[in-house]
Amino acid sequence: MDEPFMGTLFNSNDEEIETDLEPLVYDVWSSDAPRDAQWTSMVKRVDSILKERVVKARLRKPFDPTDAVMDVEFDGGKSDFVGWSADKLEYPPEFWKCARLSAELSILHWLEAHAPDLPVPRVLASDNVSCLHVTTVMPGLDAMHSYPRLSAPAKENSVISWARVSVSMFRLPVPQQFGMIENPFVKGHPHIYVSPEHTFDISNTPDLVSFFETAITMRRSRSLAVNDAESHSILCRRLDHLLEGLQPLIALAQSDPSTSRFTLTHRDLRPNNVMLNESSGEVVGIVDWEFNECLPACMSAVYPDWIRPPIIESALYENPTNKFVTFFLEPQPERDRLCDLYEKTVKELDEDYHTCLIHGTRLRDALAWIEVYHNRDRDNDGECMDRWVEDHLFTDGAAGGHRCA
Repeated sequence: MDEPFMGTLFNSNDEEIETDLEPLVYDVWSSDAPRDAQWTSMVKRVDSILKERVVKARLRKPFDPTDAVMDVEFDGGKSDFVGWSADKLEYPPEFWKCARLSAELSILHWLEAHAPDLPVPRVLASDNVSCLHVTTVMPGLDAMHSYPRLSAPAKENSVISWARVSVSMFRLPVPQQFGMIENPFVKGHPHIYVSPEHTFDISNTPDLVSFFETAITMRRSRSLAVNDAESHSILCRRLDHLLEGLQPLIALAQSDPSTSRFTLTHRDLRPNNVMLNESSGEVVGIVDWEFNECLPACMSAVYPDWIRPPIIESALYENPTNKFVTFFLEPQPERDRLCDLYEKTVKELDEDYHTCLIHGTRLRDALAWIEVYHNRDRDNDGECMDRWVEDHLFTDGAAGGHRCA
């Protein structure tokens, strides 16, 4: 495992915390000392697919023979990136893992053809039998590790650069319907969403109302596995309250072609999946495309996570029983200043994007509350969500301004 990677983060009181971030590399395999038999078998499969000899492999997350990601180095010094999922096609969860792989390969092929200038990995090889794919390695370092070490001008540049990249994605012509782009693997199957527990069928999802209704139905279903009868009943009432409050926002979004047209959406843009140049802060890569969707534009225009984290991490709606400590890459005043910069930049680049960014905030936040993972014990009964609903859906002059932060 790598030595600790230190960085300065901020807690919910805007106090500086010097802490070790998650490792960049969890373990290293070498042809000189191959060790684990399953890992060696995986590397040999890469050898046979690419017809090149792997001499070193670096795990990017703890080793799991059914779901691994690693950088591999070949005899000549060239490096590629390898993703490996389960090698069975039953559902769930193996079907879901293979469908994720198919979704990522499909969108990367599509982007290579339709957006060659977008900084995304290029597919070099894939093996559907073993659910393995090989792509180019993106330059730079992910924002989670690089952003804390950037200079102030480079941090501003990361925001401006993300605005340019995000607007270019926003302008891509895509199918005008909910779902993924060209994923043959999931044809005739439930729609692959954020995880097996968030999977739902989109065949009866023609508009935003039914989209939210279906997402809420799935949240109710997940609740049954972790909540007692009373907590489940409370959550269901709170979800009904949320849906009631969303109706005017949904009607407004669907009445305007600029906010209702479908656009490409990367559904996992946390800092770990955005690569930055370590000196300039320029966005040089967007990775991990397995969770991609065509969604209405008001759901696609987003702030960078490193300056406007997901609403469920907001200190305003922190659950006192939450076992997870939330840290931020900037203190709140600086996040506000950089959000102002981002809004100014996107408005200059694309007025429609700016409109969707501002007016879609509450719709995007509502979806984040609906998608809360119950197994993380974050807001199982919806108490934090309900406070947000009262502040932003049933109050004139939403708390925290249009960013709801």
